[in-house]
Amino acid sequence: MIKNKKQYTMMKKQLEELLTNIWDIKEILQKENNIPLRLQLGTFERGLVKLQKELEEYEKLTSKSLSCLEFDSFKDDMNKAIISFRIASDISQKKLAAEMFIQEQQIQRYEQSDYLSASFERILQLLEALEIRMILRKDFKKDAFKATPANVWELNDKIRKRGSILQIAGEE
Repeated sequence: MIKNKKQYTMMKKQLEELLTNIWDIKEILQKENNIPLRLQLGTFERGLVKLQKELEEYEKLTSKSLSCLEFDSFKDDMNKAIISFRIASDISQKKLAAEMFIQEQQIQRYEQSDYLSASFERILQLLEALEIRMILRKDFKKDAFKATPANVWELNDKIRKRGSILQIAGEE
């Protein structure tokens, strides 16, 4: 994840270099069938897709067109969410550090480790500084059977069996 403008600039430069490398390899492959080079091209193209996604994500966060930013999974997305909220709020690491009365380097260290080294108290302070409203929700019916395209026939069979059991019980 791109966490600041400096990283964004570096990634843009890497993207340009990667595009040049891909173009060069494609030029060579038009003239000769070089299997190791073809494999390298595949690696570069996968890297290109990943780099483009990261750049697009950062550009979306900095576009100021967001009205709301929402993350659904607490465990998996919490660390990414905090950084995303900071970027989307157009708050630099330096400004955030000043609001929290800590050194900018501390924010950089937290973000380097995706806030895994931050205490719960520090996370709460951070959420307050970023004006993030957090909603905790528990789904008590998560084991409930839900119809999906993959299990619709299984559900249909269960309903039929239940219906025939009810008929047998009703006939007695």
